[in-house]
Amino acid sequence: MKLNQFARLAPEFSQQLTELARIGLPADPQGHFANTAAALYAAFFPEAYQLAAKQDKFAQIAVNSRQNLAEWLASGPTQMTRRDFYNVALQLLGFEAFTDFDLSDPLAFMAATELPSVDHDLLDTRDLLKASYLLLTTRTKHLVNFLDDLANRGFFKNFQSSSTQPKPLLFNGKVQQVFDARQAIREVVWIESDVDSDHDGQRDLLEATIYRPKATEQGLKVPVLFTANPYFHGTNDVTAATHVPETVLAVKSHGASKAEVTATPVRTDDLPKRVVTGEATEAEAYAEENSMYAFNDYFLARGFAVVYSAGVGTRYSDGFRTIGGPEETAGAVAVVEWLTGKRRAFTNRTAGVTIKAWWSTGKVAMTGKSYLATLAIAAATTGVEGLKTIIADAGISSWYDYYRENGLVVAPGGFQGEDADVLAVDTFSRQKSGGDMIRIKSAWERHLAAITRDQDRTTGAYTAWWDARNYRKNAANVKADVVLIHGLNDWNVKPKNAIRFWQAISDLPIQKKLILHQGQHVYVHNVRSLDFLDMMNLWLTHELLGVANDAARALPNVIVQDNVTPQTWSAYTDFANPEAEHVTTEVNLKNDFEAATDQFTDHATATFAAQHDTSASFEKAIITPNNAYANSRLWLTQPVLERDQILEGIPHLELTLAVDAPTGILSVRLVDLGEAKRFGETAATVAANDLQLGFDFKTTDIVEFKPAAKPTPSKLITLGHINLQNPKNAYEVQQITPGQFFHVSLDLQPTHYHLPTGRQLALIIHGADMAQTIRPTKTTHYHVDLAKSTLTLPFRL
Repeated sequence: MKLNQFARLAPEFSQQLTELARIGLPADPQGHFANTAAALYAAFFPEAYQLAAKQDKFAQIAVNSRQNLAEWLASGPTQMTRRDFYNVALQLLGFEAFTDFDLSDPLAFMAATELPSVDHDLLDTRDLLKASYLLLTTRTKHLVNFLDDLANRGFFKNFQSSSTQPKPLLFNGKVQQVFDARQAIREVVWIESDVDSDHDGQRDLLEATIYRPKATEQGLKVPVLFTANPYFHGTNDVTAATHVPETVLAVKSHGASKAEVTATPVRTDDLPKRVVTGEATEAEAYAEENSMYAFNDYFLARGFAVVYSAGVGTRYSDGFRTIGGPEETAGAVAVVEWLTGKRRAFTNRTAGVTIKAWWSTGKVAMTGKSYLATLAIAAATTGVEGLKTIIADAGISSWYDYYRENGLVVAPGGFQGEDADVLAVDTFSRQKSGGDMIRIKSAWERHLAAITRDQDRTTGAYTAWWDARNYRKNAANVKADVVLIHGLNDWNVKPKNAIRFWQAISDLPIQKKLILHQGQHVYVHNVRSLDFLDMMNLWLTHELLGVANDAARALPNVIVQDNVTPQTWSAYTDFANPEAEHVTTEVNLKNDFEAATDQFTDHATATFAAQHDTSASFEKAIITPNNAYANSRLWLTQPVLERDQILEGIPHLELTLAVDAPTGILSVRLVDLGEAKRFGETAATVAANDLQLGFDFKTTDIVEFKPAAKPTPSKLITLGHINLQNPKNAYEVQQITPGQFFHVSLDLQPTHYHLPTGRQLALIIHGADMAQTIRPTKTTHYHVDLAKSTLTLPFRL
């Protein structure tokens, strides 16, 4: 086990004493050693209320092979060996003597686990206080740090009772759990937007669900975590709407110019505003649905309000889903504007009674994964005031890069046949309210038909419709600081979405952080080897509370999880920066690879049917050395590696080829060859319900990425797809003369991949991708001029 920790600060000793006193612990370096130790250890068992109960707790803790903690304290100690202190500390952190570590050498276990320690025996009270402060900021077996663990056992349950005015509490640069999440005020309001996405002549009202600390009723103003979550009020069955992958790849007769595919901003009609009949300070509706994101729940007890809004076209709101369209962005922005006092909301949908977010400080962070993170990115690119930061996990930065690729219709990994119209059906939760749906059914069907038409599954081209859903083109407007989290094995929202956005904001005068993990489309807030929650606490304490905790400098710019050594996260100053610690190598496909042939015929669709494959089984088979698809691909290998290498960046392919058809699909996979127990792409549960999100509050599982139990012969590193008629971009078209050689350029998905000594790189070139592209039944013959084709590989030195 390794407990990587990036968010722990190391303040001066005088500041440590101030903070210890602030939380009610001994802080006098001249105090009696034994008395100080007794007071500290008594405080470390807040669940034991009386002395006898604490003594029983002490007796459960071994100090060494001869004494338990009760006996040691009774001896009136004047100092403590480093070994004895960390024997006790490890047990306080949740580890078991004799099982997890040896009492004769706790420091060996701490070093292996990467837990911090003082470097000498505790010779006086000053040393004891230093070591105790460090312990409080050290991570436990339960993922959180020790002070958080104490809070989860009631350490701060009476904190607010000692003050007439509720207030947050800071320790080690982070806000602490001093609010009772169980007593949160739950309410619903309706925010008036500027859009009319259902075309009924009225501004769409958007429902927002709020959970705020009870302390706001006593005058405390709090910052807000806002999650724009289209799934919040449920989803619909999309079986009937899901597309069967087309069997014919259309020949494109013409393309378009850049001007033709550039979206023009949609003018917002000056719709009449609702008539106001009064103003209230109390909401009229209770928030019946529970908060559904553990990350947000964690911060409820730390004095943040949490707001969810599902947006246009969802249950209890007006409008229609537009799947990344400007209306959805405007809806998210409207919520931010209400939270910052710049927009109206109502206590119900009809009476005209307004209500302000009087409990909000006007400082907002947007959070969430996938579609939720997408809307955070979208809102940030408007430059909306009051949005201080986004924490965007696996977000889409261009919807074309989600449902299309280089002139091809592609499916998000694992969801073959999904498209924008399918997601529109999925998230149109207004249909769950029958009384609402009977009024809008025909208008919704017309709207949905327009999405199906405009998404254009025939050509797969980049159009003005997709351009309106490309947030990167507005990246220069971003004023909020940005945290991006993404899986290096996420073939749903592919890594390009994060890395291209990271590049787009690289020169902006904002703070930005990037965290890359080995998972697929998953959260990392509960991964044990990473102190993600603590890092984001440090970040949000600075961003939303304005605390000068040096979060921007303390947290690395880039953190990447290693794919070879378990539980290893490395810090870097940037990702794939060609000006620092990177080199690119161009390799020729003929001279630098071994290949049995330079030609293949794509029989993938027929083989897929004959093998009764699924998308998942195809993805496994196509990268396996010998399988049924061997004749439908080129398999090129490099020599076995003689030293470790780290691929980092965007591999690029320049390919000269000929096909016997006027169009074609080209798919490329870069593969790691060699028997090895590689990481799973979904983290496994290592402690069920062991991450506590507040005192006597919710829990969630702790997970970890683990190597598989059995070795595999290969692993996909990255991939890419292109329509051969779109060699330059996704809107210009070239005509192909069958049998005549031509040239295409293809960027693969960005990657960071550790290749150990003894492994081999393989390049697989094939046609249709049964898992992601459409599935043409017509066979196509490919002939690659290997001598005139190159692969550029980016490496970290």
